[in-house]
Amino acid sequence: MNRHILLTALLLATGSGLLSGLLSGCAANSPKAAVQTQTTASGRQPDWVTQPPRQSGMAYGVGSMEIYGDPADALKRASELARVDLVSQLKVTVSGDFSSTTTETSGSGQTSQVQRNVSNYVRSQVPPVEMDEIVISDSWAGEKYAYALAELDRAKAAAHLSRDIQDVEQQIQDIAALQPQGTRLQQLQPLLPALKLFARRERLSERLQLVSMDRHGAPMSAELRALQNRIYDQISQLQVAVQLTDSGAEVIGGGVMEALTEQGLKIQQGGSYDLLFSVSASLSNKAKDGNQYVFADSRITISDARGRVLSSFSKQAKGVSGLAEVARYKASRAVAGLIGDELAVTLVDKIR
Repeated sequence: MNRHILLTALLLATGSGLLSGLLSGCAANSPKAAVQTQTTASGRQPDWVTQPPRQSGMAYGVGSMEIYGDPADALKRASELARVDLVSQLKVTVSGDFSSTTTETSGSGQTSQVQRNVSNYVRSQVPPVEMDEIVISDSWAGEKYAYALAELDRAKAAAHLSRDIQDVEQQIQDIAALQPQGTRLQQLQPLLPALKLFARRERLSERLQLVSMDRHGAPMSAELRALQNRIYDQISQLQVAVQLTDSGAEVIGGGVMEALTEQGLKIQQGGSYDLLFSVSASLSNKAKDGNQYVFADSRITISDARGRVLSSFSKQAKGVSGLAEVARYKASRAVAGLIGDELAVTLVDKIR
């Protein structure tokens, strides 16, 4: 009972926002789950309320909710908590971080910040995988509390996930077969859609590791890994130029270019380039409590070599230090951080 009361308190204290995160993509409103739900007719509390079933190849979760008004509403909330309980129990038996990291390096044996920015952004754009196989197999309402029993056929769920992974891999292989020609950016452009497919595959593999009886995900083949490395390597080979368009940008320009180079970008001082970062900035200073604050209201435009604007945005960057010069330097590096973040968005979503 303590576990179910705890889950009830959790829902009441945090609301549906945290519940949505805990479910991690479970299909809380799945039509399949609703069809298979049944309510125990007997007035006696079923055994599963205090002792969930145990059956090989199955996973179970129990949720409870205090009845304040309509028992049907309490049963619905208890069903949501039962799914939370089931997933939480599966996670307890899986150690370590699910997420994989890119293996590409900047030439120094370390993954570059640009590559990490792109990888993190892509993953953030791919939602967790829904687990449609979780169903509410029974429910019961007493005088004060409603209870629900969730169950998952792990073998069935694993088979479904394996098929989905194969489908995604086929789409990636179709992209891997491409041999685009042209400039560095033109060669990269047709390969970029594979990044979201890799992120989708990673999400599916994480779920497979969670539900499969052997606790194994789906290892990536050497062919797919080669394509992933190829894409990130081509990103790291892009040549970029920085154009400082006003006096404010010129003040912080040196720090901006230094920070962009440290992120793994190849800055072109002259000649051809693949991407152009046009930077303007309006600087303001403020002293408070012995610290110097420098605010850079910056506008950044990212264009390709043909002058086509791919992205344009305005944001404020801030630097703080006891010394005004150091504060300006920190503000310049913050501007570079904004450029790096927007570059990831541009590469993934805006290059067509």
